[in-house]
Amino acid sequence: MSQQKLEIFNVLDFLNKGNELEKVFSEGQFGTFPSAEDCINYLVDEGYLEGEFKVTQTSNTEIMTAEEVSKKYKVSELKDILRENGLKVSGKKQELVERVLPVLNGENVSKDTGSLDDFDKSNDLKLTDKAREFLAENDWIDLYMFSLVAFRFEDYEIYQANSSLDNIETALNFCDEILSRALMRNQFLVFIDALSAKAHVYAYAQDYESFMDYDLQRFILGLNPIVMDAETYATYDVINEANVTNLKNVVEVLEMGNLKKRFDRIWTKSHIKSTTVPKKICYKILQKAIDGADIEELNFDVKEKYFNKKYGI
Repeated sequence: MSQQKLEIFNVLDFLNKGNELEKVFSEGQFGTFPSAEDCINYLVDEGYLEGEFKVTQTSNTEIMTAEEVSKKYKVSELKDILRENGLKVSGKKQELVERVLPVLNGENVSKDTGSLDDFDKSNDLKLTDKAREFLAENDWIDLYMFSLVAFRFEDYEIYQANSSLDNIETALNFCDEILSRALMRNQFLVFIDALSAKAHVYAYAQDYESFMDYDLQRFILGLNPIVMDAETYATYDVINEANVTNLKNVVEVLEMGNLKKRFDRIWTKSHIKSTTVPKKICYKILQKAIDGADIEELNFDVKEKYFNKKYGI
């Protein structure tokens, strides 16, 4: 029920914020619900939505002949279409054409896989009092979606239910507990995920000073891992693009004071015991990233110069 509770909240919150129901159908994935229509029908049946709702499938696809398909598509393109639809890709071109024809003419397209334009949607649905009560009682889910999606919803749901604090303090404590456990277990990736989550909790609370501090610490420790093994390093991005985007946006939009002074303060606060990228170089890399340097190239260069030798890879 936990996962379904999350899905129900997201759809109701989406509609409550003034979005059109049609946009729900463009999402495509509904977890415990087979389709968007099943999700909406459930919400109507359970009394979260009231009014008329009807979805019928239409087809705007022009019927193509085998000759037209043969002229329009190369063999490689036909095989790609067949492969995407889980169909056999071997055989001569004419065989491929005959096999792909039903797909292109929409005969194998179900209601669950059709695009938004494949549906004729008529509805006059509104949120009920039950829906608004549900949203109010579970407003913490909005904070979870904004800040904590790196962690299991079920775990946070239990944690939140056992907390007597407000939503922000509960989320901050949750992050702190994960940070402590990650340090004890040498789970570095979990540790920096929790740092990023904590930064976003502060952003949700509109405390952008704290947001900047924790996201900056995430950047610094990303270049100076507390611990790193070969398996983790194999897919590790030293510089996280989302982290850089966050820092860049805050620097550009808000007057946060001298970035170098803030960087020095957070470096000291981070208590780095084993330096991988020296402090001055780390700051130069930060400036390059914020100024728009290619993150993939920066990652490659930093790994080549500072990481590969240290971690023996």
